[in-house]
Amino acid sequence: MGRTKRVIFFLTLLLLAGCGGSAGPAGKLVKQYGGPKTRPDPAAERFIVLAHPKSGERLELTYYRKGRYDPSAMASIDQLFRDRRADAAGKIDPELIDFLVDIRTRLALPSSVVFEILDGYRTPGTNAAFKQRNGQVAKESLHLHGWAVDFRISGVNGSAIAEVAKTMQRGGVSFYPSSNHVHVDLGNIRTWQTK
Repeated sequence: MGRTKRVIFFLTLLLLAGCGGSAGPAGKLVKQYGGPKTRPDPAAERFIVLAHPKSGERLELTYYRKGRYDPSAMASIDQLFRDRRADAAGKIDPELIDFLVDIRTRLALPSSVVFEILDGYRTPGTNAAFKQRNGQVAKESLHLHGWAVDFRISGVNGSAIAEVAKTMQRGGVSFYPSSNHVHVDLGNIRTWQTK
């Protein structure tokens, strides 16, 4: 990519990043979307491949068909995203899965690409233990509500995934370079520095 194209690309990213909505009332849990939206076709089926690398669990499923989310498929997703430390599953918001599908679309990746799920739902006890070890963990993490996921895609630079997700203005996004993984959530539009 030539210098002029790189400059145009980064200016476009900056402009898109500035299109976010308001942060919402302080302390209120709100899903907010602003700016340009990439949404799956409401009439099309939505397919995703998810895996939990440590356990070897894997799902290949159509979670949306005939204009609605498939309850059985979503229950399987809830199970794969479960808090393994507490062996407890929570309800994962279907829009979080849509966010992953939309990222895949923006990156022009095939539907067969595998999202490696590192952290999904968290119980309050697990989140409190995380916060004790790492001060950056939010006390009211959106993982507690099934609105957040930490993931990576093998062979794809996590920084590139995060930059694309940020332009979508769908919630929080952060890149963790030490493990090449990305956090996305359905909360207020924001980003933060990580190691």
